[in-house]
Amino acid sequence: TAGGSEIDSIEQDYDTEITAPDAPTKEGYTFIGWDTTVPKKMPAKDMTVKARWQINRYKITFDTDGGSEIDPIEQDYDTEITAPDAPTKEGYTFIGWNVPFPDKMPAKITTITAQWTINRYTITFDTAGGNEIAPITQDYGTPITAPANPTREGYTFMGWDKEIPATMPADSVTITAQWE
Repeated sequence: TAGGSEIDSIEQDYDTEITAPDAPTKEGYTFIGWDTTVPKKMPAKDMTVKARWQINRYKITFDTDGGSEIDPIEQDYDTEITAPDAPTKEGYTFIGWNVPFPDKMPAKITTITAQWTINRYTITFDTAGGNEIAPITQDYGTPITAPANPTREGYTFMGWDKEIPATMPADSVTITAQWE
């Protein structure tokens, strides 16, 4: 069976009817027949028939869980696979796949899912001579509670040079007080 499942030899009297065996199986291949026809009756000599196989193609798809798209990989069973570039996702760091990336194409269709860790960013407040305001460091996308306005003797606070975002952006930023 050329690497496929074992099939017992058929040994019986000459000219008796032969029941052909079930098709063999082989991981990653499809049985496409025997190299010679299995006779209906036992011949007057020993004979060997060999299985013929066709290699199967399989697909790996990528679930990037909201990250950049990665095209599926489709190729023959047991051939070497080149891992794709890591996906990207705003505010997150790619930390790998949910299963080890295979070196060779497995004998099944597989979906591999990206794993992420959320990034932390900091909003720094430059009070331009006013009282100190502690920076805000937190996870990307989480709600931000704006601090109390700074004070500065002899000046009126006019606002910040940038709007304080409602949620943590995907960059650390510095926001500067404006005074009059």
